[in-house]
Amino acid sequence: MSDVTAERVARNEAAFRGSNEHLEARGKELGFAADELTPFLCECADPGCTTLLRLTRTEYEAVRRSPVRFVYARGHERSSEGWGRVVDEFERYTVVEKVGEAAEIAVALDEGEEVRDERAEAADR
Repeated sequence: MSDVTAERVARNEAAFRGSNEHLEARGKELGFAADELTPFLCECADPGCTTLLRLTRTEYEAVRRSPVRFVYARGHERSSEGWGRVVDEFERYTVVEKVGEAAEIAVALDEGEEVRDERAEAADR
């Protein structure tokens, strides 16, 4: 692989995913329908990427079901530098799946986020 580490790729993408989860929740609060196009950030490995994607919540949630799959702007898969592979392409976005060590890190980061979410929900009760 290149000098881009699996950890850097996975952490960058996890950070964008966290932002998208906040956008998704905000869209629900604002009354966006599950099949209405709403803005999401490209979750590619480029830390400076600011590309906005338009997906439905249903589309985003389908990708999000897997902790190793991320939504990318078309053509941004190059930023994974071998730590991801395209598994699906659509007109508005591409789905990239992490591989190898980057996949392991993405799963660990996702599990850590779920534990934090469960703790926050318990504290709210």
